[in-house]
Amino acid sequence: MYVTSDGYFLKTDLDFEAHQHLLTAVDVEYLTDDEAVLTTGLIQEFTDDNVKINDHHYNRIEHLFITRPFAK
Repeated sequence: MYVTSDGYFLKTDLDFEAHQHLLTAVDVEYLTDDEAVLTTGLIQEFTDDNVKINDHHYNRIEHLFITRPFAK
């Protein structure tokens, strides 16, 4: 397992799986808005379409997922 460097966009199932397994924080942002972080949290589960973070489902097409390995 690996974790990418801070600020890297999660794109593949392997990225999501590594972050979930290693309990690495992820920022969620709207794809069209660079300034608005919706939440920061840990990946609880993911599918091809959605990622569950902080008990909320986010669409993998409509949102950006950015690694934040040093976030607490």
